[in-house]
Amino acid sequence: MIDLALLAYALIVKLHIAAGVIALIAFWTAGFARKGRGGLHVKAGSVYLAAMRAILITGLPMALSSFLKGHPGQGVFLSYLVVLVATTVFVAPRAVRYKQDFAGFRSGGYRIYAVLLPATALAAMSYGLIAGNALLIGFPVVGLVIGAGMWRNLRRASPDAGWWLKEHYGAMIGNGVGTHIAFLAIGLSRLLPKAQAETAQLLAWFGPLSIATIAIVLLNRRHRRRHPQPLLAH
Repeated sequence: MIDLALLAYALIVKLHIAAGVIALIAFWTAGFARKGRGGLHVKAGSVYLAAMRAILITGLPMALSSFLKGHPGQGVFLSYLVVLVATTVFVAPRAVRYKQDFAGFRSGGYRIYAVLLPATALAAMSYGLIAGNALLIGFPVVGLVIGAGMWRNLRRASPDAGWWLKEHYGAMIGNGVGTHIAFLAIGLSRLLPKAQAETAQLLAWFGPLSIATIAIVLLNRRHRRRHPQPLLAH
């Protein structure tokens, strides 16, 4: 019985890794592909989201296993990552699907994730502060920023011009941050010597988060040029 459980877990880990590799390839393929309906960008994006859903399904038992094995830090990290990925996987395609219906976009599951994500991020950050875990202190910032944006959407009376595109690429970049941090913090660090692995842990969240911040700033600047907001009358 134990052997079967170990074999099942080993299979889950392999599927998780395979999905992660596919997600990384599809993410950059979609990122560099020409944007447009029915093109490579859309197809690669669909593959990416499917891979991320597979990561979600396999990530839940991995998080539970970490707690059971006495590795609460890794369990907290994986649990938070599952919630983060679930939120961005939910928001990214929804923004495109409801681009003509801002009220519909903010309804239902959106409101649940708007509470669940920042709450999970705060819990992970609190654990990181108590345990002195740099990754769990820094990485939850992503969830808090995304959660704050979701709450701003819930409070808005009307959306900005081109709101759906900003929500879409913001969620996809958030997805990418989670994918790359998980790869660097868990996957790559296991292949390095212990001394280098500790450095990789510190850089794991800082590198992707910094690149994502720059990307968001540049994309938002271009978005404002393409979708200028109307001036308010005085």
